Amino acid sequence: MPTVALVNNIDNDHLDCYKDQQEIIETFAQFCALVPPEGKIIVCRDDEKVQRLLPLLDRTPVTYGLTEGDWHVADVRFDQWGCAAFDLVHEGTALGRITLHVPGTHNIINAIGACAVAAVFGADFTSMARALDRFQNTKRRFEFMGERNGVRVFHDYGHHPNEIAATLEAASRVPHKALYCVFQCNSYTRARTLFCEDVTCFGRADKVLVPDIYPGREVDTGIVHARDMVKGINASTHNALYLPTFEEIRVWLDENAHPGDLVITVGSGNVYAQTRKLL
Repeated sequence: MPTVALVNNIDNDHLDCYKDQQEIIETFAQFCALVPPEGKIIVCRDDEKVQRLLPLLDRTPVTYGLTEGDWHVADVRFDQWGCAAFDLVHEGTALGRITLHVPGTHNIINAIGACAVAAVFGADFTSMARALDRFQNTKRRFEFMGERNGVRVFHDYGHHPNEIAATLEAASRVPHKALYCVFQCNSYTRARTLFCEDVTCFGRADKVLVPDIYPGREVDTGIVHARDMVKGINASTHNALYLPTFEEIRVWLDENAHPGDLVITVGSGNVYAQTRKLL
């Protein structure tokens, strides 16, 4: 049984298991209900679907966010690598300065949530700041994979729209000329429900290279194809191209990318292993 539950965000995912978005939100409520009365529920106010969770909770949660909540931040500044420093604020009191060594606005939100949890267990601000200063990254989260022909290649596990948008926001802050995103979708259900209509998460990329869908635990019934995702992306940002294999993507990058450009591969299938084919 959890004594602390943190809900950072809620997104439409695993729609082969859940009926719809509302059922996903209700499942989060069931999880939070496992927390005993003496425990804490901590939620991010910045997430629209988390806000829809609040009326379903059996108590008032601890809240956090970029600008609002019991925990938030002030005076955010990014360095030349897209990593943020900020003042951590708790219930109106600025506790001190925190410096991160991972890029992107989403990592500020992650750090605030981590501090809110740490405080429940009695950690003081100095310990929080020191721990975050020491954190350098984890595998499959904006992980540097290598460089080829002066083009740096990173990988991120992001596999649904909000994650991809956050990853590309982080990538946009890292020095680069052109930004290329290679997106391998994991599962036909996810492709059909998330990436064929109203696809706006790739807007920061100069080009989105889309290989064939990774089946995951599903069987290809022909209901959706990577070309359908390309059509959905191009309806909004007009920057997607279908290239069936990573070997073909490597050839395309060799012909089109230049020194100083940045490639970010995203997905939760075997894209991590496939990324090495680009080096």
